[in-house]
Amino acid sequence: MPTFARRISPRLRGAALLLVLCPAASVNGAEITSVADAADGDDPYDATIELTYSRTLRRAKVTREFNCTQEASPDTCPSAPNGIGELVYAKELRVQRWTHSLTPRAQLGLWHDLALQIEMPIVLDDTQEVRFAGDGGDPDGVAVDGQISTIAPDAAPGETEDPPDLFPVPPKLPTRAGFGDMSLSLRWSPFNQERDEARATWTLFFTWGLPTGKIMRPGNDGVGRGVHALTLGTAMSRRFEHVDPYFSVSGSLFVPSSSSMFKDYKFAQEEIGPGGVAKFDVGAEIVPFEQVGRRYVKVFIDLGLGAEYHGEGRDYTDLFDAFAFGGRTCALGAAAPRNVGCYNPDSNSELHGQAFDGITTVEQFGVVRGHLGLGAYFSQYVKFMVDLSLAHETEHFASSADVGKDLDGTGLVENRDDPSFNADEQNPTYVAAIDAAGRRLRFEETTVFTLALGLGGQF
Repeated sequence: MPTFARRISPRLRGAALLLVLCPAASVNGAEITSVADAADGDDPYDATIELTYSRTLRRAKVTREFNCTQEASPDTCPSAPNGIGELVYAKELRVQRWTHSLTPRAQLGLWHDLALQIEMPIVLDDTQEVRFAGDGGDPDGVAVDGQISTIAPDAAPGETEDPPDLFPVPPKLPTRAGFGDMSLSLRWSPFNQERDEARATWTLFFTWGLPTGKIMRPGNDGVGRGVHALTLGTAMSRRFEHVDPYFSVSGSLFVPSSSSMFKDYKFAQEEIGPGGVAKFDVGAEIVPFEQVGRRYVKVFIDLGLGAEYHGEGRDYTDLFDAFAFGGRTCALGAAAPRNVGCYNPDSNSELHGQAFDGITTVEQFGVVRGHLGLGAYFSQYVKFMVDLSLAHETEHFASSADVGKDLDGTGLVENRDDPSFNADEQNPTYVAAIDAAGRRLRFEETTVFTLALGLGGQF
């Protein structure tokens, strides 16, 4: 019967609230395809318990669309004054986010090559910083501050009152912590190299992420997203003498719970919840030393690369709390002020004119990542793991909602001043201060560093 040969792989995931997996024990198969076993000959039951600590640091630059003018700084508009009217991405902010989490995990054998896995993440600390971008590391460049910022502008020379802020910089941000969104997974290996040396190990998995965490809301300390995360995937590995190459493919859909911040406000709303995610991983476990017998010892190195695609959808971002902190109501029947965060006052929805709650329509983007893991089994029952991960997100708009949908066949979504204006065409979740062309915010230079330490045991 397969012994402790099959355990779940360490996988570092980059968004978000990203959790790092750390496996328990293994003999032959790559850990990404491992599955606990049960009812197999003289070994009726296998189970593993694991504990992973991870520290994640996210860094990004935030830019904002800017229409060049004759007076624009050459640092912002290199082609000014000849480029008057040119739309550029002007640097505005730097954001950083530190997340410390602890993830207990258990995998319980149900039948031959079939297991149930339970994860219960605990966020120990989730802290953010939002500040002006400064000179961006260029001592000869123009430093961004209140004098040139469009997010938190100071009063112009000769004026005594500051223009409205989208949100103050730095904003007052909460520190988040608590029990997160747990998940249940079924893992099944229809083929197993340990049972049949002629075959690679092939594993199928289905994961249901439950909205068990306190939902993140403006100003609170919650860490949950309030969605049911449904993931279907497959992984395959083939062990050779000292190397075990593997790959994995998965796709996820997110269904908002009734208590989440993702609501359907009807009319011309374009997105309701987070966009789908597709992931691909490829790598190899290198085993420079392995001793099989009564005193089992194994040392391995896990090298992997991965890529992700995140579809467009309404979601949390690293500016969620800042956006919500600056949100204000708008008068109905009038255009929203240029830099005031409120939902579309022209819509027919219950949301019209309400203060912006921080949830934005996030443009689709990609992620590329790599990781290096070092692991050691000290016996058949105990394993320790260290994993380092680096990920990069492609540039994308943090705010990209359309103003609405054309319902009358004119090809346009008319504004209130137009005789053909129809409030049913207006998107309730459109926030003119950040979604209108020329005001949108964009994440650039996003990097995610993760360190994970894990300890696992088999019973």
